[in-house]
Amino acid sequence: MIWSLTIILPLLAAIFAAFVPFGRRVSGLVFVGATIPALWVGLVEVSGVTAHWFLLEAHFSLDTPRRILLLLTGILWATAGLFAGSYLKNDARRNEFSFYFGAAMAGNFGLLISTEVASFYTFFALMTFASYGLVIHSRTPSARMAARIYLVMAIIGELFLITAFYLAVQSAGSMLLADIPPALAEAPNGRFIFLLGLIGFGVKVGAIPLYFWLPLAHPAAPAPASAVLSGAMIKAGLVGWMHLAPVGLVEWSSLSLLMVSLGFAAALGAAIYGLTQVDPKTNLAYSSISQMGVMTVLLGIGLYGGIPAGLLLPAIALYAFNHGTAKALLFMGTALPAKVGGAWRILMWGGLGIGVLAIAGGPLTGGLWTKYLVKTFLYETSLPGAQTFLLLLTISAITTTLLLSRFLYLLHRIEAPSKNMAPAFFLPWILLLLAGGWWTMAPALLPTELMNYITKDKGILAFFWNLFTNWDALWPIATGALVMALTLKFAFLNRWPTEKPLLPPGDFIHIILMAGNLFAKLLRKGISLLESSMQFVKSPEQVFYRITDDKRTSQISDNAETLLRRWEFAGISFFIFFLTLFLLLR
Repeated sequence: MIWSLTIILPLLAAIFAAFVPFGRRVSGLVFVGATIPALWVGLVEVSGVTAHWFLLEAHFSLDTPRRILLLLTGILWATAGLFAGSYLKNDARRNEFSFYFGAAMAGNFGLLISTEVASFYTFFALMTFASYGLVIHSRTPSARMAARIYLVMAIIGELFLITAFYLAVQSAGSMLLADIPPALAEAPNGRFIFLLGLIGFGVKVGAIPLYFWLPLAHPAAPAPASAVLSGAMIKAGLVGWMHLAPVGLVEWSSLSLLMVSLGFAAALGAAIYGLTQVDPKTNLAYSSISQMGVMTVLLGIGLYGGIPAGLLLPAIALYAFNHGTAKALLFMGTALPAKVGGAWRILMWGGLGIGVLAIAGGPLTGGLWTKYLVKTFLYETSLPGAQTFLLLLTISAITTTLLLSRFLYLLHRIEAPSKNMAPAFFLPWILLLLAGGWWTMAPALLPTELMNYITKDKGILAFFWNLFTNWDALWPIATGALVMALTLKFAFLNRWPTEKPLLPPGDFIHIILMAGNLFAKLLRKGISLLESSMQFVKSPEQVFYRITDDKRTSQISDNAETLLRRWEFAGISFFIFFLTLFLLLR
């Protein structure tokens, strides 16, 4: 029953909060209530079930990585829903938002608890297309453009996913997701199938070069929607990769190096590009691309072999948990500077600072633990260039700090309210702050095998109070913060854009649109030339009528009609047609 409620309650909440007057007034509490089954299943081990009535006999259960991610999504949807209840209280399209919000929540929960292909893909598609309503919510020109690009990329991704799942099920001879990785490890076309899934789910993850929709869509959505889009929903693509990847079963060196290289390209490139932006939410969107790049690196390491899935996949989930909670905290935090006044601003800036430190991997945060996991696996792997990748990971910590320091500066420029006040949606933000990245260091959440692998039986507290570990995490962050402070302090170093982004958000999409417009212009010009040339040539209709009006043509037509009316001709023709059909179909 609890598995069904995990999906059904968000769907009921979508209807109740959108169409029932009382539900509209308490929509925040309605959405919190809808997340209770998911939080319960994430915290308490519950036996899996088979739903014979759903699709092709759906199976619902959880393993360790998906349990961690379900707990993450439950926390984010609960706090974002409560936040939205107050944040969108006077919004004219509040009912539409509630409907799409609840539908996307149901899809997000459903894909995490599904263990076979049909239900997983159904819920993944539900979440994907319901998110369109969140992106286009404001109906501004930029939101409409972002929604169109999001929808096109989503459909392209779905085409790759359908193909990948069809071939994967055919290779495995089973609809169960757990049977797919071993089958791909043995299948001759296993690499090709995984590559299709890599592209299809890469659209959702925001992997290079499929990321360009994300810096447009996330800023276009309202703050609570941006929080779950970046914190929870892009992790669905990561879950898809984990379902397909034969971690620890193969040594796909070429695919492994491809994923690690693309991951670091995203980790560094997106952070650098994000520094050219002036919108705080766009800045955060590029930060999400950067951090998902690090998770791509982790999965790429697993495809090289040598590291068992039981260690690597929970590590990826923990990294996603830390990033998801911290990024949602920052996205929702973009709505606070213009609303929160007085002494409450101290708490606001403190919470935002903790979120930044958690993403950058600062001391005593969940980010310290998750970044150390990446370093440990890079040390352990025999992947070529591992030492170079370790250096790139350190550089990415510096660029991440630069990017998020600029984010704090962009928020600081927003004028504080004149009244000493804290809005109602400040409370759910504080709840998210309390329930955030610290969970990634909780022994109850960490798999024992993974914790022992990292801490060497010394315990989690000994790890977090280790001076060398903390210094190793602190100096890249201090370097990034110092560089940002110096560039802001001295005018001759301050070349940051203020009013207009130095480079357009969405970057690669503008090249695509420019090429498309050029092609359309050339096509219109070609059609215009063709039409002008046809003025000097008789049209097909003129040629046709000239032929039919000819007396010789009329005589031939009359003779042919007389022949066709004779029964001998018709009978022989029917017999030949029947005989031909019989020979073809026998």
